[in-house]
Amino acid sequence: MADDVDLASQNEEAFRQHLITNHREQQLPLTGHCYYCEESTKGNFCCKECREDWEKRKYFDSQRRIE
Repeated sequence: MADDVDLASQNEEAFRQHLITNHREQQLPLTGHCYYCEESTKGNFCCKECREDWEKRKYFDSQRRIE
């Protein structure tokens, strides 16, 4: 049988997965500029690297707010 610590850990992991899923489902509106470097583009990002860097920045910003 699971103790309180196991249950809390399971709830925390479920909540974390819920946040990750909801974050990825949000669509960014097209602005005509890259969200990371602001270069003109037809999509949200001008390249894969900018998208990855933007996602990392958003993740780290969200971690700072929690603490």
